[in-house]
Amino acid sequence: MYVFAFNFLGTIAKLSDFKSYLDLGCVINTYNLAKVYVPFSSLLQTKGINLNKLELFDDSLLLEELSYRARIYIVTNLEKMIVKQFLMKNNIDIYIQDIISAEDIKRYKPSQEFFEYLAKRANTVKGAINLVSSNPQDIIVAKSLGLKTYWLNRYSVEYLFPANLQPDNIIKTITSVVESTAQHKVESSR
Repeated sequence: MYVFAFNFLGTIAKLSDFKSYLDLGCVINTYNLAKVYVPFSSLLQTKGINLNKLELFDDSLLLEELSYRARIYIVTNLEKMIVKQFLMKNNIDIYIQDIISAEDIKRYKPSQEFFEYLAKRANTVKGAINLVSSNPQDIIVAKSLGLKTYWLNRYSVEYLFPANLQPDNIIKTITSVVESTAQHKVESSR
C-alpha cells in the first residue's frame, strides 16, 4: 500500500494569495533555525490571508479514489483543528489517516524534524513516503531526506531546484498522482 503526504495550503486548499503564502518561506526558515514556534495562522493573518476564505481544489476530491490504495496524510504548518474543520466541511476528512501539523512538534515544515515526525506517525521509513506539495522548499528538504516527491506546480512557476534534489515528478493536478497508482486512467472531468 502506498503512503502519500499532501501539503495542505496550495495543494488541497486554494489560497486567494498564493504568493504571499510563499513569501512566508523566509520567516519559517528563520523560525526553524531559531527553534521558535508561533501558530502559523497568526503569521498568515499578518500577510492579510483570510483562512475563512479557503476553497477546495476540485481535484482534491480524487483523494477518495486514492484512499482505496494508499494511506493519506495531510502535512501542514497550520494548526490541526483549522485543517480538520476544513476537511470536514468539504467531506474529505474520512479519506485522511491523520493530519501532521507543525503544532504537534513546534517545528515547521520543511524542517528535518517535521519529516522525521511524519515518518514516525505514518509508522514507515521516509523512503516509503510520497510527498505531494506545491511548495518547492518542501520538495527540496523532503528529497534530501529520501522521500519520493511530487511537485504540484499548479501555476507553472519556475523554480531552480539543485541538480541533485530535483522532484521525482512535476505535475499540474492531483489527477496525475491518482493515475500513477491506478491500473486505469481517471476520468479527466476533474
